[in-house]
Amino acid sequence: MMNPDQDPVRRVITEEFFRIVAEKSDEYELFISPVVIEELGKAKTEEKRKTSDDFLKTIQHTRLPENNEAENLAWIYVIDDVMSEARMEDLRHVAYAVVAHCDYVITWNMRHLAREQTVSRVNITNALEHYRTIYIATPEFITGGKVYGQ
Repeated sequence: MMNPDQDPVRRVITEEFFRIVAEKSDEYELFISPVVIEELGKAKTEEKRKTSDDFLKTIQHTRLPENNEAENLAWIYVIDDVMSEARMEDLRHVAYAVVAHCDYVITWNMRHLAREQTVSRVNITNALEHYRTIYIATPEFITGGKVYGQ
């Protein structure tokens, strides 16, 4: 997955996504899983970690607590061959969102997550395990492809 910081178009779309979510807080609620916090903690430099921490302080969000149900669901995804164990972090993102009853997982990871095959496999497992359907999409799904100021 390309980091939005490395792609100026994705960066602008990501900024627009967060602007829309903030502006329409009666429509959207932002949740951040422990997996995101773990990933941010692995940033290559202290400056990147601080920038991420500072950014999180500027957005209204709910941090999801670690929970065994989500971790177990991620393993069920592996067992059901949604993706391999090598993609466990991606599966954990999805599992936390599913267990928290989120409607969407928003990601720039189009190679593994935001693709029809993955969404279909996730939702087959969700149905078998009595969880609701979830949508996995890029920020453009929310922004309608709009870039701020255009």
